[in-house]
Amino acid sequence: MSRTTTQGFSVSALLTCLLAMGGCGDDSGAFGSSDDSSGDGRSGVNTSIERRPGTSTGDTGGGGTGGSFGNQAGVAQTPAPGAPATGSQPGFDAEPMEGGNTNVALSGGADFGFFRALLEQGIVPTTEDFDAAGFFAEHHTALPEPDCGERICLQTMLGVMGNLMTGQNCTMLQLGLNSPIAANPDDRPPLNLAVVVDVSGSMNTDGKIEFVRDGLHLLVDGMRDSDQITLISYSDNAEILFDLAAVELNRAELRGIIDGLVAEGSTNLHDGLEAGYLELLSNYDSGRQNRVVLLSDGVPTVGITADSPIMDMSRAYNSDGVGLTTIGLGTDFNVTLMRGLAEQGDGNSYFLENAGAVSEVFEEELSYFTVPVAFDLTLELKAGQHYEFRRAYGSSFWEDTSTGGLLDVPSVFLAHRESDTDVTDDGGRRGGGSALMIELMPTLAEADGDGVTTATVATVDVSFREPGTNELIEDSIEVTFPMAPWELPEVGFFDSPDLSIIQKSFVMLNIYVAFEEASTLFHSGDPAEARAVLESVIAAVEDYNEEVGDIDIEFDLEMLADMRDLMSEQGVQLPGDFAVPVDPWPAD
Repeated sequence: MSRTTTQGFSVSALLTCLLAMGGCGDDSGAFGSSDDSSGDGRSGVNTSIERRPGTSTGDTGGGGTGGSFGNQAGVAQTPAPGAPATGSQPGFDAEPMEGGNTNVALSGGADFGFFRALLEQGIVPTTEDFDAAGFFAEHHTALPEPDCGERICLQTMLGVMGNLMTGQNCTMLQLGLNSPIAANPDDRPPLNLAVVVDVSGSMNTDGKIEFVRDGLHLLVDGMRDSDQITLISYSDNAEILFDLAAVELNRAELRGIIDGLVAEGSTNLHDGLEAGYLELLSNYDSGRQNRVVLLSDGVPTVGITADSPIMDMSRAYNSDGVGLTTIGLGTDFNVTLMRGLAEQGDGNSYFLENAGAVSEVFEEELSYFTVPVAFDLTLELKAGQHYEFRRAYGSSFWEDTSTGGLLDVPSVFLAHRESDTDVTDDGGRRGGGSALMIELMPTLAEADGDGVTTATVATVDVSFREPGTNELIEDSIEVTFPMAPWELPEVGFFDSPDLSIIQKSFVMLNIYVAFEEASTLFHSGDPAEARAVLESVIAAVEDYNEEVGDIDIEFDLEMLADMRDLMSEQGVQLPGDFAVPVDPWPAD
């Protein structure tokens, strides 16, 4: 199936102004992807793993109803050695429902909590502390109707406008994924879950061990009777507190173990994580979702402590069909390692910054992000003849190519947020879905373009496999600009079935770029310019949101102001020639 779409024309000087505040049209390097070197890094059975005497072994029975946790199929596509093969993959096998419009989420960073926590600690984050995927995931972005006829639809929306900072052409292409299938937390396979908990001494600070206890109680309460769980703690060594067994009839014992967690010792993350994998593989069931949930508040301090061998070990078990979700606590944990482990393990990476985040992650978010809607999703973008690819924002899975870029994800999931007003009582906004923002640049000048009146900006190919059938579905969209590539309408070219859809996306992008640029400037010795970036974007976004009143943007404005105020408290002054425009939005 192939579709060619000519993006329509819509006038918005307001959006032109907004985009100019961002990074479009500069000469910065392309978005870098994390290293994913191959190789089996498994170190074998770990002799430092202890088993608490007298723990339940249980059975695999039980058919209770329970709660809604764990609706995922993750990477459980290849049976572990010796595991029975099945004719279908566990996952979301419902037929598309007419009238649905559900955003689709990629694996990876799932929140911006670590960024917020650093600001609260009086620390200006570095660009290593946050990413666009985590930021976008906390926003619900409405997308056009998923009417492509498949369970996943690729949405392309184009904006071409002048960057008011430099006057350069700025060509932005938003790629969105959505589905006609409604997210249903009750429609999921049974679960084999290994919960691996950091109980090192630092977990006694800032209420972290209490956060973990509260979260694990919510998790156990929400699991179905027939789901199976094993509890493993790690400090100097790993200890199996509860052997893998059905939750049915074992809830009281599980609660007692959780209440008895004691924090002391060092952080042997490698052995704790491997113990979780080994417990699941020794009881592997290809008809279940097999997943490890790893919690940590620090960096590895004993045993194998380097990132690379930990990543290699984890990747080997992921290839055997066991997925991984990571949850960080405190501001001293290794965010790069935890995020990287989750990305390669076909899971999300979360951060618990407050009590509200505990309930959101352990109840709501883990009940939805794990519904797999497709496997082996690939997006490939090729720039048109008269354009070059510059940068992609929104996923560390993205890899640059000579003609554009490639995104290859093992599984994608249904997001649960339905609008910007879908926010928890504590202000939690996890579960919005994924967004990819692509920056391109025209290469054809007017002097060399005699007779050119339209141009293909890019061709985007998408493919994925259907859960249950393994059928490969493919689609291709050609995005065109109905003018010569060098042309810039005075008030910009902009397209979307609903202008507010792409409008919010560009606001999101510019806010993220502001965080990125302000962080870079601050830590490279130019704090005055860093504060100026924040002041400019705050003024522009405040003016924008006075009209639309989007709750996601309200929370973003709070973070922008917190970062600005932190710099001010540290004595950072604005440049002497700085002035916010009297009317940041000329089209108001």
